Amino acid sequence: MICFIAWIVFAVLGIFSARYRAYFFEATDCLFRKMTLRKCTTSFDQKMKMKVSTKLAALNKSLGSFVFKHFDIISWTFTIIMIISLAWSAYATVDGIYNWVAFGNCYGPDSTQLCVLNTLTGKTQPTTTTAVNYLTDNNLQCDSNLLTNSINAVSGNG
Repeated sequence: MICFIAWIVFAVLGIFSARYRAYFFEATDCLFRKMTLRKCTTSFDQKMKMKVSTKLAALNKSLGSFVFKHFDIISWTFTIIMIISLAWSAYATVDGIYNWVAFGNCYGPDSTQLCVLNTLTGKTQPTTTTAVNYLTDNNLQCDSNLLTNSINAVSGNG
């Protein structure tokens, strides 16, 4: 599945260098052919396999041989890792935006950590008192001793 990874990489590199645009178009053709369970007509995957293997073989012959033999497994592994990383990043982004809209910071109602969204919009950084005000303004039930202990623990007073 080197076509998928190469498609993303060469799309970004093609913005800055015309040399990579041809690779991008080959990767696009290969990607759509692989998605329809057909072989690549441009032999893009074989070309990338050879380029990567020969570069690694110049450094270490056994490493180049290993990569050449197991190139499909390695490319699928990197594809899966990239998709998992993308999903985690999307989750973290959505969670941060939700917390910022709901609580005024990126990490929830009890946080006093710096939130990059506050600096971008010019909002002041919320403090623990802001979280307490949020709880009391919205008539949420909470144990006052627990809240006081939490505030003291966060502020370092006990």
